[in-house]
Amino acid sequence: MDQLTFPYTRCKFGVAVRDMTPPVGIYHTAWGAATHDRAEGIHRPLTATAAVFAPIAGDGRPQALVAIDHGWFQNPDDERAMRANILERTGLGDSELLINMSHTHASTNANSYLTDRPGGEFVLEHLAYMTKQIGDAILAAMENLTPVWIAYGYGHSALAFNRDYWDVRESRYVCGFNPAGGSDDTMLVARVTDETGKTLATMVNYSCHPTTLAWQNKMLSPDFVGATREIMEKSFDAPAIFLQGAQGETAPREQYTGDTAVADRNGRILGHDAAAAIEALPPAATKFVYTGMVPSGAPLGTWAYKPATADELQGSETLTNTSRIVDLKRKEMPTAEDLEPLYHAETRRREKEILLRKMLFQKALGPDPVHHMPLYAWRLGQIGVIAVPDELYSRFQVELRKHMGETPVMVLGVTNGTLGYMPPQEFYEGSRYQVWQSAFAPGCLEQVTAAAKQELTELFQK
Repeated sequence: MDQLTFPYTRCKFGVAVRDMTPPVGIYHTAWGAATHDRAEGIHRPLTATAAVFAPIAGDGRPQALVAIDHGWFQNPDDERAMRANILERTGLGDSELLINMSHTHASTNANSYLTDRPGGEFVLEHLAYMTKQIGDAILAAMENLTPVWIAYGYGHSALAFNRDYWDVRESRYVCGFNPAGGSDDTMLVARVTDETGKTLATMVNYSCHPTTLAWQNKMLSPDFVGATREIMEKSFDAPAIFLQGAQGETAPREQYTGDTAVADRNGRILGHDAAAAIEALPPAATKFVYTGMVPSGAPLGTWAYKPATADELQGSETLTNTSRIVDLKRKEMPTAEDLEPLYHAETRRREKEILLRKMLFQKALGPDPVHHMPLYAWRLGQIGVIAVPDELYSRFQVELRKHMGETPVMVLGVTNGTLGYMPPQEFYEGSRYQVWQSAFAPGCLEQVTAAAKQELTELFQK
C-alpha cells in the first residue's frame, strides 16, 4: 500500500454556543445518597452548542446536532414539549434534529413533576430558558453557514473504565471502577475547517458517564466535560463539541466525589487525548502518499500529503437522514398507578428517589407492553451517525464500527430523550444495576444493534 486515504464531509456548516446554566438555588438532587436539595454554586457554566450541516450546493435541508450540558429528562413530557417548541421555531423535521445530552449528573434535575421540592420554583422557568437557548443556538448557526471540510479520525482515551465491579463481600455487582473489566476506549474526533484552512470547530464523540461529581457535590457543573472543552478550545481557538456515546457501563476511574478539582483533572485527561487525535488529522481533502526513497545513512522512505482525487472524495457531499421505530419488548414491572401511592407514602430519601424514577419510567412508557423506540441515522459525507435515546452498553458502538469497516461511525446515546439502560442479553442473569433499572427485556440491545446496522448499510447504498 503506497497511500493512505481519509474520510471527509464537504458541506456548509455553522456553529453557535449559548449559555444554559441553571440558577443557583434550583432543585439539584440527582442521587439517592444526596442530603441536599438546592444547588449552592456554579463550578463551570453549562452550555448548549449547535452544529448545523447543510448541502454544499443548492438549498437543501439543514441538519442540526446540538450538544447540551444536561443529565436527562426524568419526566419525558418535559423533553417532548421542549423538542416540539424547537422544531416549530427552527423549521427542522424530526430526523433533522439530534439533541445529545452530556449526561452530567451535576446539572439540575429539571422535572416539572418536582416543582414542590425545595428549589422546584425555578424548574419551569429553567426548562423554558433551556428551550429558548437551544433554539437560539440552532438559528444562529443556521445564519452563519459557510463552506467547510470536516476531517475525521479515531483515537483513544484513558478516561473511561468498566464500572461493573463484583463486590465479593456483598456478593453483588456495584457501579464502580472495575480494574479487571474491559471497556471501549475509542473516540471519534473531527476538525471543521473553512476554505482558508481556519478551524471553525472541533468534536469528540466518547463514551463515559460524567459521574465524577456525586452526592457530596452541591455545585452546578458539566463535570469533566467542561475541562475537556477548555483544553480543546485553547488548542484550536474554536468551539469544542463533546458528544456522549454508548456509555452504559463506562465511567472514570476516579469518581463519586464532591471535589471539582477531580472533575477538572478527568476532563484534562480526555481533553489532551482528544487534542492529540485532532492534531493527527490530515489537511482538508488530502491523502498521505509514499513519494519514494531518499538515500542517506539509511534508505529513507518519504511520504507527503497530496490532494485527494475526485473518486477518493466521492460521497463526501452527501447529506441524508432518516429515522425508524424499533419495537422493544418491555420487562414486566409494576405500573405507574401501582407505584404512585407507594411513592407518596415513602419518607426515606433514597427509597423515595428510586420509586420516583420507576414511576416516571412507567408513566413515560404507558400501558403498551412494547416500547416504540426511535432510532436516528445520518450520513454526513463519508461517515455515518447513529443516535438513540437510551444508555446502551458500549458493545453497541463496537459492533457498529466493526460492521462499517473503514467508514467511521459517530454513535450518540442519551439523544432526544432517554428511558434508561440497555445491557447485553447475557447480563440479565446477574445483579447489575443497569439490568434491574432497565425497563427493557433481554435481547433489546441486540435488536437495536441489528436495526442500526441495517440503517447505516442502506444509507451508504443509496
